[in-house]
Amino acid sequence: MDSRKKNDIVSWAHSKVPGLESFASLLKFLVEKKFIILFVLAALVLLFFFWAYIKTLVVMVFFIILGAFSMIYNRWIKVSVGVEFIMLGLVVTSIVFGRLPGLIVGMVGLFLAEVISERFTYSTFVSFIGIAVVGLTAPNVFHWMDGSITSTGIIMTLLYNAIIMPGYLLLGSNLGRSALFMITHIIFNVWVFSFIAPLLVRILM
Repeated sequence: MDSRKKNDIVSWAHSKVPGLESFASLLKFLVEKKFIILFVLAALVLLFFFWAYIKTLVVMVFFIILGAFSMIYNRWIKVSVGVEFIMLGLVVTSIVFGRLPGLIVGMVGLFLAEVISERFTYSTFVSFIGIAVVGLTAPNVFHWMDGSITSTGIIMTLLYNAIIMPGYLLLGSNLGRSALFMITHIIFNVWVFSFIAPLLVRILM
C-alpha cells in the first residue's frame, strides 16, 4: 500500500471517529509534558491532604507581613501612636489556629515591625511580654465571650495596654507619649475588632 493510500485511510478514519485527532494530540502532549503533569498531580495530592497546614501557614505569613509593615510610618513619624495590625493578627490567629501560631505571628510581626521602623530598643521586651499573655489567653476569653471576636479583641487590647504601660513607665518612658499610645491603640483596635476582625474570623473559620 503506497503512502497516498495510507493517508487516505487515516483521513477516512478521522472523519468517521470525531475527536480522534485531538485525542491523539492530547496523548502526545501528555507524554511530552509528563514531568510537569506529575508535578501538578503531586501538588494537588499534597494540597488535598495537607490543606489545613498550608492554610495555617499562608494566614500566618499574611498576618506577619501585615503587622510588620503596619508600623513602618514610625520611621518618619516620631510620635508614638497605636495604629498597627499586630494585635489583630495575634488575636485572630490564636483563636482560629491555636496559641502557638498566634504567638509566632505576634512575636515575629512585632520584631520585624520594630526592625523595619528602626525603633527596636531594649525596652521592646515589655511588648513581647504583653504579646505572650494575649496570645495565651485569647482563646479562653473568646470562649468566655460566647465566640464574640469583638469583645475578645477589645478585652485583649485593654489587657495588653495594662501590661505594657507600667513596664514602659518604669523603664523611663515619657508619661504623655505613653498615654497617647495607649489611647490611640485602644481606639484603633476597638474599630478594628468591631468591623474588620468579625469578617476575617467568618472567612477563616
